[in-house]
Amino acid sequence: MAPVHGSNTSLVFYFSNTNCSSSGTSVLSCIHPSYIAAGVITVVSCLLGIPTNILMIVKLSSHLRGSSMSKRLFFNLALSDLLSLFCLLAAGVIFATRPRLTHELCQLLFYIFFFCITSSSNILMLISIQRYYQILHHTKWDKVTRTWQRVLLFTVWMLGGLLPLPLVLSLTDGKKGDEPSNRLSCRNKLITPQAEVVYMVIIISCQLVVLFFYVQLVRGVKKVQKSNKQKQKINKLFSRILAVSLIDFLPLLARIVAIAAHSTSSKMLSDVSKNLTFIECFYFLNHCLNPLLYFFASRHQLRDRGKKRKIFLMALNENS
Repeated sequence: MAPVHGSNTSLVFYFSNTNCSSSGTSVLSCIHPSYIAAGVITVVSCLLGIPTNILMIVKLSSHLRGSSMSKRLFFNLALSDLLSLFCLLAAGVIFATRPRLTHELCQLLFYIFFFCITSSSNILMLISIQRYYQILHHTKWDKVTRTWQRVLLFTVWMLGGLLPLPLVLSLTDGKKGDEPSNRLSCRNKLITPQAEVVYMVIIISCQLVVLFFYVQLVRGVKKVQKSNKQKQKINKLFSRILAVSLIDFLPLLARIVAIAAHSTSSKMLSDVSKNLTFIECFYFLNHCLNPLLYFFASRHQLRDRGKKRKIFLMALNENS
């Protein structure tokens, strides 16, 4: 699951707080290298993630009726990832142009952003559970009817809407030094550390669930009576997913450091958090990796199976 990106650590806040003089000084020279790296990661995530998720939605949209649970999960994952990236672009524009917005409107914008991120993470958790039971305990998964599948999808989105509420309700006006910040700027809104800690506990718990089921899945596949080639392909795919899930803990750790720095006002922790800013932005790369890891990799495997089946049938026809 993704790290929570509070308003005080959003990339656009970092760029807006730089003090660059206009007397021939390069803008890049005034920005911390970690912020530049974070900006590059964010832009790359949007450039790659938006088209791949749109392609995934287009591919699946015409086959959703009567489709399997896996396809519906992939469709919902692509939708939540796409919305998250669009929210990221909108946030960049809003914080760069500094529009005068009311506190309630800022809360709404933050809520939409966290809703998309949380829903994406919840769907990934449901996918890990669904794959585990579908592959290793298919008899149990077959008992899950279409109605219960719809209930599971609805629950995922409902939780995505409920979990960000404490964060949004805790949104307050930040301060710069001893002067109060501009109340009509979303850029200066802060999320209380207490609300972030609660949210982080939930997010880490979800991430541990994802890791648990994928580890169990990789172990279980090794015990299944299948050919070595099939085992190698399945293990290779799920090992990649497992590796990405493990990498997800890096942004979580960076976020924990940022919360600690904000809570204690420690200069050392603040400097460390500043240097780890680009690691927090690794989460956005997931939005462009998810289609490749889940949907297109599965299509590639199915295409290979189809080719092998055709070759086998051609060999039978020739021998007959």
